[in-house]
Amino acid sequence: MSQPFFNAPSPAAQKLELLRELFPQAIETAPDGSVRVNAAAIQQALDPVNPEGIRVEEDGYELRWVGKREAYHTAFVPPQKILKPLQADSKDWDTTGNLLIKGDNLDALRLLRQSYFGKVKLIYIDPPYNTQSDAFIYRDDFSARQGEVLKQLGYSADNIDYIKNIYGARTHSGWLSFMYPRLLLAKDLLRDDGVIFISIDDNEQAQLKLLCDEVFGVENFVAELVWEGANKNDARQIGTVHEYVLVYAQNRNELPREWSLKKEGAAPVFAEVKRLKKLHGSDFETISKELAGWFRAMKAKPSFALRRFRYVDERGAYKEDDPTAPGGRKFDLINPKNGQVLPLRRNRGWGFDQTEFNRLVDEGRVSFVTDSSVMIRRYLHETDTITPPSVYYQPARSASERLTRMMDGNVFDFPKDETVLNKFVEMATDPDDANCIVLDFFAGSGTTAHAVMLQNVLDNGTRRFILVQIPQPIDPKKQKDAHTFVRDTLGKLEATIFEITAERIRRAGGKLKANKPELDTGFRVFDLADDPDALILQKPLAEATQADLALLQTTIATPQPDQLPRILYNLLLAEGLPLSTRIEPVQADQHPQALYRAADVLIILQALDTEDLRQALAQLKTAGTPVQHLSVYAPWVQDNNFLLGLKTLLETLGLSEDKLRLRG
Repeated sequence: MSQPFFNAPSPAAQKLELLRELFPQAIETAPDGSVRVNAAAIQQALDPVNPEGIRVEEDGYELRWVGKREAYHTAFVPPQKILKPLQADSKDWDTTGNLLIKGDNLDALRLLRQSYFGKVKLIYIDPPYNTQSDAFIYRDDFSARQGEVLKQLGYSADNIDYIKNIYGARTHSGWLSFMYPRLLLAKDLLRDDGVIFISIDDNEQAQLKLLCDEVFGVENFVAELVWEGANKNDARQIGTVHEYVLVYAQNRNELPREWSLKKEGAAPVFAEVKRLKKLHGSDFETISKELAGWFRAMKAKPSFALRRFRYVDERGAYKEDDPTAPGGRKFDLINPKNGQVLPLRRNRGWGFDQTEFNRLVDEGRVSFVTDSSVMIRRYLHETDTITPPSVYYQPARSASERLTRMMDGNVFDFPKDETVLNKFVEMATDPDDANCIVLDFFAGSGTTAHAVMLQNVLDNGTRRFILVQIPQPIDPKKQKDAHTFVRDTLGKLEATIFEITAERIRRAGGKLKANKPELDTGFRVFDLADDPDALILQKPLAEATQADLALLQTTIATPQPDQLPRILYNLLLAEGLPLSTRIEPVQADQHPQALYRAADVLIILQALDTEDLRQALAQLKTAGTPVQHLSVYAPWVQDNNFLLGLKTLLETLGLSEDKLRLRG
């Protein structure tokens, strides 16, 4: 019955079990427990007539760097941290579905993997760009234990020294070793229809693209967006005014065929078209040219998505769309004007039949680029949605100015723009999806949480967010305003970026809640802390003294009230339950802190009379909240008679033995 506290399977274990199932003859287990995969046996099973067996290619196309195997291994080591609930720093603890986690995102992702494996719909991250101006704060400590792991992975002494030196270094290898485990874990968190957006600039764009091709698969690449608006002051030959957003799906075939954005900001376009028509009459070519110039001058006003509607005819403003698409209808389309056949491009089909096409031609909705090439006119006033563009324009100063006004001072340099991120949320998520989770594990100023709440206001959605931010210290000299804000305005003893993240969410939520009182603007705060018990257990047994063992017994086996919240919320992860799950005490005679209910799991922290337990279970069933699993925290429940009684009780309730889990 005893199970590890955290038990999400590693990818290696999953793949090994799959190989055992498909090719049992190819898996050899040595007496010491090590596993060897016989590639020739797999080849023989797949192609028995091939006399040469398997052939290993020496050269191939792949992304390689020193430390790659170690970076992969790093992703799936057991979690080294535990969660410490910070209820006093939270907002609406009992009712919110949102989370804010304080700590290194690698530790956070390892823990989140326990409860959120395959449950996240959208991930947006803005990782370090690996520029000279970056303060690279994720400097993992290189321990002697890691050196031993590298030896086991087959690295030479020279390579071990090299890997040690690239930890936190501004090299391509160091940056890739930093990103690789985080992206591997992010992939595990995505749903089958999940998608990830990653901001990046020219420093690592090429490396990130290849890395994502490997992690998510080339076939799951969705798009590379250009985010125009950044004006970098270090330009030399060419002034760079854009960054990128790489978009990958967990499984692109699971995504909708088309994404869309709500049409907004159309009123200024209508007004400008009306003005130009009054000025130029039916000279639609001139009107279109002037409207295009007006869009350029207006930049982000109106919405960037509307900038495509830059042509005008007697019906109004329109854009020109390709009438073909992958998976469309394949037939010979005839041009009714001259009888010519309109050729299809490879792997595409028409979006209409011949009758519909003839009607569009008669109504003047078809633009003939040539006699055999056409575009379809889509009018602004006839559509409620806009196809997302691949280029977004939003000047960085706009987001900075809004955040400065909200926070009453300049507390964060170059925040991402919530009005752009909320477009990513809109296009990639469904407002009616009750299980929609949006994750950002490089939270920064908290823009992603702001964007999620903003989009929930706009379309009455119920999306939830999970943010992770490391408590990066704020330099009192270089970031004086931010340091003063956290220390004096917020009254925090330690000035860190995390406090700005949390306060931005509070203030943004407060403003948005005025427009939608039922909006969930709360968040549960958790700190990633060292597990004192784990630190004791990690000491080699040969070095342990009798005093160490006595301390271990006292620390983990004696129930202590101050440990109760830590135990309960880490048991949520152990049981695969969301960290937003409500935990409620269950009354039991003479045992006030023995039983707690979380969803359909009964958590047992103390041994008690089995009849009292039976009555508690019966009361829960009568109340319409029956229990399906029992989770026993073994360090505090060491009564063997009670554990045997639990097994008997399960049988009388008609529950199988696997419904009982020992944790700890």
